Amino acid sequence: MVRVLISFPLDDEYVLKIREVEDVDVVKATEPDTILREIEDAEVLYASKITKEEFSKAKKLVWIQSPFVGVDSLLIDEVKKSDIIITCSRGVHASQASDHVFALILAFARRLPELFEDQKKRRWKPRHPFPFDPLDELQGKTLGIIGLGSIGMEIARKGKCFGMRVMGVKSTISPVDYVDEVYSPESIDRVLEQSDFLVLCVPLTPKTAGMIGEKELGKMKKTSYLINIARGGIVDEIALIRALREGWIAGAGIDVAEREPLPESSELWDLENVIITPHVAGSTPHYWDRAVSIFIENLRRFLSGEELMNVVDKDKGY
Repeated sequence: MVRVLISFPLDDEYVLKIREVEDVDVVKATEPDTILREIEDAEVLYASKITKEEFSKAKKLVWIQSPFVGVDSLLIDEVKKSDIIITCSRGVHASQASDHVFALILAFARRLPELFEDQKKRRWKPRHPFPFDPLDELQGKTLGIIGLGSIGMEIARKGKCFGMRVMGVKSTISPVDYVDEVYSPESIDRVLEQSDFLVLCVPLTPKTAGMIGEKELGKMKKTSYLINIARGGIVDEIALIRALREGWIAGAGIDVAEREPLPESSELWDLENVIITPHVAGSTPHYWDRAVSIFIENLRRFLSGEELMNVVDKDKGY
């Protein structure tokens, strides 16, 4: 019998589904003291984070499954140095996160914030044919994607549906479906310089932290838009604010921030060329069905000695 500890407030409906797996003893604990007690006998941990104190008690722990794609809260030094396997829920975000990216892209192209403001003021403002103040279209535009994991690949697929040219950056160069040109991180400038819409969907790691700063923003076209659905720490926020204020780029769609919630004092709230959403790109009514299904499949594999899905490279952070 394998002992499984769930250390976050997962709905009981899903806990019961996990308990249907044969040969497992499933315990749910969300209070710090209870977690410390229960983790001592756990071989499997279903958790979004782990503390140093919890790790010190987890003498039998073999494998941690994250209910999320990001695992930075699990990668404490003690875990990284151990033989503990970490897996994530890669794949749960691809559909809805890519939808959110195009919601932001289309909002800029079709000037929806401006049109919504007109609606609030009961103002019908013609833009075509007289006066000629046109909205934009996506066909023929260049879509740059930094990070070609499951989300990036789905963004690429949808970009081709809109008739866009797709460029991408990934750690190892190889052909990717729906991506016209693939570059290494060392050649990111080519993507920055040509993208009309630049989408960030890389994990936050020591290598990606602050990867979009003043230098990178300065290479983008003045007519381009930055879309960040990854992590706030990937972008130098001070540099981004300057770029938006001084017109280095046309605008930014931000679903994540360096500090969350985004402080009320942040200058980003006041910029008219910014669309802010509160870290909701991954939101869907189907999230937990998908995430728990991945865990249950991995649990089945673990029990039968098969290779687990979505194993994280602890050095790379994803």
